[in-house]
Amino acid sequence: MGLLDKFQTHVQTDDSHKNEALRTRYVAASPSAVLTWLRERIQAEGQTVRRVDADRGEVAFNGDGWDALATVIQVDGGRTAVDFTLNRDQMLGPDLGQIVTTYYEALSVKFPLRAIGNQSVER
Repeated sequence: MGLLDKFQTHVQTDDSHKNEALRTRYVAASPSAVLTWLRERIQAEGQTVRRVDADRGEVAFNGDGWDALATVIQVDGGRTAVDFTLNRDQMLGPDLGQIVTTYYEALSVKFPLRAIGNQSVER
């Protein structure tokens, strides 16, 4: 990530993001298992879970000076997609991309990673 990325007030992951670290992650787990893990991980990081909507596959949460929405969707029998949207009001503050990277790294330790964006991961 470049210097200008640290000044972004909005970061959203997707399959084709220019920065590979911010591409959608696909894991081998059920959406409910990922949502449960995510809620526990957010609290362990000292952040606040505002809302969990299992029907929509969403977890809304916030940290110091920023807020986020994690979306967890089962795309086929063996893969669940995990995306993040983070926002902050101030130009200066935490690196939103680094927050996403921290969650994605922990996710890949907990659950088998199947793909990053459109690229399959070797098992």
